[in-house]
Amino acid sequence: MAHDESNPFVRRATTPKTPRTKRESANITALREGLGRMNVLDGAGEFVSDAPKRRDRDNRGRDLDRFVPSRNQSLSSASTSFQELESLASDRSTTNPRILSFRTAPPLATHATSHLDAQRNYLLQSSATTNRGTGTSAGTATKKRTPPYMPERVLDAPGFVDDYYLNLVDWSGANRVAIGLEKQPYVWDAETGDIIILGPESETNVCSVSWSPDGAYLAIGKEQGAVEIWDVEENKRVRVMLGHNARVPSLSWTGHILSSGCRDGTIFHHDVRIAEHKTAELRGHTAEVCGLSWRADGQLLASGGNDNVVNCWDSRTLTSVIGESRVVPKWTKRNHTAAVKAIAWCPWQSNLLATGGGSQDQHIHFWSTSTGARTSSLKTGSQVTSIVWSPHAKEFLSTHGYPDNNLSVWSYPALAKIYDVPAHDSRVLASSLSPDGCTVVTGAGDENLKFWKIWEPRSSKKSENATSTGSSRMRIR
Repeated sequence: MAHDESNPFVRRATTPKTPRTKRESANITALREGLGRMNVLDGAGEFVSDAPKRRDRDNRGRDLDRFVPSRNQSLSSASTSFQELESLASDRSTTNPRILSFRTAPPLATHATSHLDAQRNYLLQSSATTNRGTGTSAGTATKKRTPPYMPERVLDAPGFVDDYYLNLVDWSGANRVAIGLEKQPYVWDAETGDIIILGPESETNVCSVSWSPDGAYLAIGKEQGAVEIWDVEENKRVRVMLGHNARVPSLSWTGHILSSGCRDGTIFHHDVRIAEHKTAELRGHTAEVCGLSWRADGQLLASGGNDNVVNCWDSRTLTSVIGESRVVPKWTKRNHTAAVKAIAWCPWQSNLLATGGGSQDQHIHFWSTSTGARTSSLKTGSQVTSIVWSPHAKEFLSTHGYPDNNLSVWSYPALAKIYDVPAHDSRVLASSLSPDGCTVVTGAGDENLKFWKIWEPRSSKKSENATSTGSSRMRIR
């Protein structure tokens, strides 16, 4: 009787085990700690901090580096001179090829664990195929989808703040990933592998990061209310815009206008080209504005807050800059029962907005911005932290915190779950989509950045049209 070779529950003849390769991953602990703390160079030319290592929560008491199986075997007695370190620290750059470099995900630890995971994956894949409805993913409903249970790449991100309300990861159209780690912003260039440390470490924490439409400038919201703009190519801070009296956890661009959401519930619009940058102030929330997103055409702005409110603002009502009359939203919704951080505009249906609620809500609502009506709702069973629409397929991805800490892919409009991925060891707090619309990066409280291949690329002709935007640099005063 023939056995199903794809079924891991079927016992098969054993074969000699092949040696497993050493697990690899990127480690930016040294980067975050600062180059001044590095004084040991290993045999491969890698810097190693002499300070006590931050231990993984699950590995306390073990004499192991975070991503090095055996520290004692991996280091040599080679060292570098103080002059070399001083030179490296002075230009705030690094030549360490492991720092923020993409590596394949580490293999599972044991054969037993691998077999159990294979059984779990087999069942989940079968369930995902069964649960998919018709019409999902633009005509691929009958095609079996294999969930990416292992990320393509993993980056170590020590200091990633476990705060639901912050927005600390953004992927630019120029293929650069920005991340805020406590008081220091970093940029990783996905094409060259270069790492940029933006200036010296600040005195206050980074609360949000957002790329300008052309990918040349990075906006950073700070803990004390300032909004900074950096020219990443020059590694130079070109503007500091004040006005907020509390932290800035959300940012969103449309053209030369940068909108910033504050903990006090206000939203400022900044024209980055002029000296008097504040052009409008919106007061539609009574608590922290943790979600903020302009529609691609710049006509509508959606905001979500810790007051459980979703507001939709019409840019045409913002012509009177800071006038006597108060600007009111186009419409306001109070259907969520927890904070609304996850906000996403559908790229292929401009009047469709998705919003996700926190741990006491766990719903994703879909809105017609033309009428303000709720078109459908989805109970996810977990805290919703972000939503990403696919530009290629009739699908979207949601990331989750308590209790599941996973990412889920859904069809639209059927709202059928395509698959779940157990993404992180703690709640997934942020996500961002790659320029080609295929890969999603996620950041979590377990201090890891993970890259997941979710969708396939579109045709070359459409791809060329999509990447032609943002070709000219903005001018910032």
